[in-house]
Amino acid sequence: MEFRQIEAFVYVIELASFSKAAEAISMSQSSVSIYISALEKELDTTLINRSTKEATPTLAGKIFYENAKELLTLKHNTTHRIKNLSKNYSGEINVVASSVPAQYILPKVIACFNKVYPDISLNVKQIESFDVAPSITAQKAEIGFLGGTVDEVRCDFREFMTEKMVFIAPYDENISNSKEYSLEEILYERNFISREKGSGARFQYERFFLEQNINLGKINSSVSFDNNQSIINAVVSGLGISIVSEFAARAFVEKKMIEVIKLNAKLPERKFYFVLKKNYIHSHLVNLFVEFTANEMQKRSFD
Repeated sequence: MEFRQIEAFVYVIELASFSKAAEAISMSQSSVSIYISALEKELDTTLINRSTKEATPTLAGKIFYENAKELLTLKHNTTHRIKNLSKNYSGEINVVASSVPAQYILPKVIACFNKVYPDISLNVKQIESFDVAPSITAQKAEIGFLGGTVDEVRCDFREFMTEKMVFIAPYDENISNSKEYSLEEILYERNFISREKGSGARFQYERFFLEQNINLGKINSSVSFDNNQSIINAVVSGLGISIVSEFAARAFVEKKMIEVIKLNAKLPERKFYFVLKKNYIHSHLVNLFVEFTANEMQKRSFD
């Protein structure tokens, strides 16, 4: 029994396909089939059901899969622990992130990371919030960053930081610095610039509005944007008020282009998560970046 055979078997089970497994481990489909057949011959049992559209494990296959994962994890961890002793960190990490992490969190983290590990490159792609988890399960990226969790059992969501959300208005809107406004005053009497449907931020603030007995149908919202930057620019232009990431608003507040509206209700904090494929052997580079980012967030909250 060889590790290459075990690896081929694990990938077939995880991807439910001989062809996808072959592509994932850079091997021909016929070689994968030969490896699986050799395993079944050695164990004198059938490990994979081949009669269905997807490759699924038999009862024996399920038992073997659990132990095979442990063997591969042990091999992987041992190999990378030895490699890491040399401090030879090089390679690349593919990242997908929703707008706030991509625009306001990751650039600062990666700048710090690059000073310590200059030979590790990161390819960061900003995508819609609801596409982050599917991209991770489809192995389009190794790590995701998302402002919330979704119902995806094939992913692990690990919280690494929280941020404030703030209501903003144009600087010359005559907003009182001493008054605490009610949500009704803000949302029913002014034009509200919203995030696009499906946005994690929109889901969170609409849930908060409902908890505060706000009638969403009474909110006057004539436009929506798919990113914080466009919303802030619209507020600066006098189109209305909105709720955005405090990270995104900070520089504009300091330049006196917008101002934060004080509320008599505390806005919820937004949690951000690493998104990683569950039961998957991550590279030591991914583990390194996750650990570095988590430590960086503990040291500094970008206040």
